[in-house]
Amino acid sequence: MEISNKRCIQILKLLLKNKECMTGDNLAVAIGVSSRTIRNDMKDLNRALEDHGASVVSEIGQGYYLKIEDQEKFLAFQNEMEEQKREKDFKNIIPSEPEDRVKYIISKLLLSTLNGRKEKIEFFDLEEELFISTSTLKKDFRNIDKVLKPYDLKTSITKKDGVKIVGDEAKIRYCISEYIFNSKGYFGIEENQFYQSIFKEQEIEKLREILLDVISVYNLRLTDLAFKNVLIHSLIMLKRFARQKSVTYEENDIKTFEKKVEFECAQEIIKRIQKEFEVDLAKEDYEYKNEIEKILIKIKEETNIDLSDDKQLINGLAMHLSAALQRMRFDMNIRNEFLDSIKNMYPLAFELAVIAGEIIEENFQFRTQENEIGFLAMHFGAALERKGLNEKKPRKKAIIVCYAGVATAMLIKEKIEQNFGHKIEVIKTCSQQEVSQELIDQVDIVLTTAELSELRSDKIKKINLFLDETDIQFIGNILKEDQKDEIDYRKIFRKELFFYDVEFKNKEEILEHMTREMQIRGLISKEGSKSVFKREEMSTTELGNMVAIPHAMSNDSEEAVVSVMILKKPILWENEKVQVVLLLNVPKSQYNMWEVVFKRLYQYLIGDQGVTKLIKDKDYDDFIRHLERNE
Repeated sequence: MEISNKRCIQILKLLLKNKECMTGDNLAVAIGVSSRTIRNDMKDLNRALEDHGASVVSEIGQGYYLKIEDQEKFLAFQNEMEEQKREKDFKNIIPSEPEDRVKYIISKLLLSTLNGRKEKIEFFDLEEELFISTSTLKKDFRNIDKVLKPYDLKTSITKKDGVKIVGDEAKIRYCISEYIFNSKGYFGIEENQFYQSIFKEQEIEKLREILLDVISVYNLRLTDLAFKNVLIHSLIMLKRFARQKSVTYEENDIKTFEKKVEFECAQEIIKRIQKEFEVDLAKEDYEYKNEIEKILIKIKEETNIDLSDDKQLINGLAMHLSAALQRMRFDMNIRNEFLDSIKNMYPLAFELAVIAGEIIEENFQFRTQENEIGFLAMHFGAALERKGLNEKKPRKKAIIVCYAGVATAMLIKEKIEQNFGHKIEVIKTCSQQEVSQELIDQVDIVLTTAELSELRSDKIKKINLFLDETDIQFIGNILKEDQKDEIDYRKIFRKELFFYDVEFKNKEEILEHMTREMQIRGLISKEGSKSVFKREEMSTTELGNMVAIPHAMSNDSEEAVVSVMILKKPILWENEKVQVVLLLNVPKSQYNMWEVVFKRLYQYLIGDQGVTKLIKDKDYDDFIRHLERNE
């Protein structure tokens, strides 16, 4: 049985990599889903492994581990999976004939216009991907422009934007519809490429329901093909809206449209789409405009994160507040079953939601319940994703320079990806003659088997032709050094702010002590100290497993600092007992560090059960070593 669920494959890789048990929470954090999803995926994974000599075993209080009963069967299964992946990749990615390459590139460029996050396609990336020379690719682009000419479109290649298709918005949409979805392109709709890579199944079904309902109300008759075309154009419109792309019509055309019943029908469809999908507000004068502007200004002031140009977020907040304020007015505290997951897995989004809650309270004098903050956080989480701020640490871009030919270079690439695939992205393999300063400037690391004496750069790292364990260790050390430069845990987690075997009656006394010690050392202002208590009032900072992570809402200092307190006896924080308290104070100039530090603490203390060790040993140096090790 083939494993089709990508999460199951991720889980299997994590269990193979870790020799010890992994908790459900640990796996959930690593993959970015809920613990419930992990439990469901485990059932699917075990079904897939049933006849392949292995199973995932769950031990109470310990977590999950991979049990291999038949080494030979399981090894054959692994080889089969790798072979299937290689065949699939080759089939889907590497067209060999010139005509197929042209179709492939056009389809790839058109599909990229539908992605929510603007993806830059580089010219040399296409060379690498298609295994062709610069001259061959240039010839392909001349043919591409011929294909695009009937649509009044053309290709544009710039250093800033990479490769893209440019022209009138209406004609771009028409080209997407004709070339991709009517099976003229390399990716036909029958291959499900569009659905898999662009839309969620529930989004398509929701849109299909809207269209059927509205068309029925207006008594319009459509053939199956016509309905399919309406659906396709609506889907394209949605994705282009997300990219702030709209079609402008001439006034005469609009007057002609207005006389037709189809125009009324289209208006109703757009209204329904706007409501259901929370897309583009047609007018600036939207409800709660002033309040939303205040929220976004406050977020920028406190965190240096500017979300003011995110129309999708603004629209979503406007629609959400319309319902939420009614609930707040009547003190209706609705249940948010995802609250704990949101707080722990998307801490930065939750903090932005807390800031939003503060503005709502100031403007409307309504108490913002924690459940409401959790719902607001979902909007901010999506906005951060669009902005690229919720992503894991980006991989280092690397090129491999090899004097022994393409085959040897590909072997080196394969070995690097096996060992460092989560940290390094090999974007190109090339010969000594192809290396230039311009190419070096575009990457983070140059791994070379050849001497590059004419070029000078700290990025150039010499490796052996046949990558051995020494080389693997060498590359690993390079990456570790980079990490150390990014986060110095000993600087953030000050030894003089590491308290243990202390006794306090309640959280107020604890926070009073911890903020005072920071103030004495000039690491937090009086306003910052007050904001710690204010933040706690907005939403409790306890995480479960005897841990609480309170933090300042405002910080004008220039240093990020965390104070650690290990209580002699646990106290009741809000709803649960707490014995380890970590007070975070992250300045707005370094707010991008917030997510990293919080998740590192959560991973070690909760996911890896490090809190038990910390309470027992009370060892500062050991605590720091574990944080660095989990980097």
